[in-house]
Amino acid sequence: MSDGVPIAEKRRTSYENFIVECPWCGKECIFNRRSDLGTLEPIGGLNTSCLHEPCGKAFRLVGDTVNERHETLIYDCYELMQRKHYMSCVLNLAQAYEVFFGLFLRVEILYKPFGADPDQDIADLNRLSDALTAAIKEHAFCAMRALFLRQLVQQQPPADLAESERVIAAMPSQPGDPKDSAIEALSDPDLVTLLKALKATTIHTLRNRVVHKRAYRPSRDEVDEALKETRSILFPLTSRLNIHDDINWYMRRN
Repeated sequence: MSDGVPIAEKRRTSYENFIVECPWCGKECIFNRRSDLGTLEPIGGLNTSCLHEPCGKAFRLVGDTVNERHETLIYDCYELMQRKHYMSCVLNLAQAYEVFFGLFLRVEILYKPFGADPDQDIADLNRLSDALTAAIKEHAFCAMRALFLRQLVQQQPPADLAESERVIAAMPSQPGDPKDSAIEALSDPDLVTLLKALKATTIHTLRNRVVHKRAYRPSRDEVDEALKETRSILFPLTSRLNIHDDINWYMRRN
């Protein structure tokens, strides 16, 4: 109990929803994060009410997940697979990659350069954030993957926001993947293995088959293999590259 309000102990969460069993009536309540709860932040504690009439009694939500967005999209696939929504699972996996690519670019081009010197003007950070968004808004899977790989291979992350501005301005409209030899020149052999696996993935091709024209229906085996591959690439890359969608993580400690 919290101030007389019971806590919903039986719960599961997803990227979009917070799902609990009402501690009063025992019925399942599916709260959409944006429409019902009004927040997209992780929920450490939030009072709400049962969605079912005539119950409507108050209780508290706690214990949300704190994974990065692309990780949550991957974890959501397990329930999708259990419900045999294999097409939706494929969409989640391809989207997880694209979300990961976008996060990496924000971290490398905005968060780290700003965190290295927090005395820089926050207005410049916001302006460059808009510029980066505009530079990549038309990029689909392959272009985003190419930008990600090129940024790593170049091994020249911007040191400050002035350099970030130059990097954004120089972004190609049609980026191409670096050659395997350029990836293999990196000094970290484990990172090389992960990057070559990412370069070789065809999850976007499977996604396109699902969403276009013929509405391809993948088998469980196809989706199971894609899920295993995605986990084996994105989870270790997230850890190895120290990626967090929180600029405070990168603020210089004095």
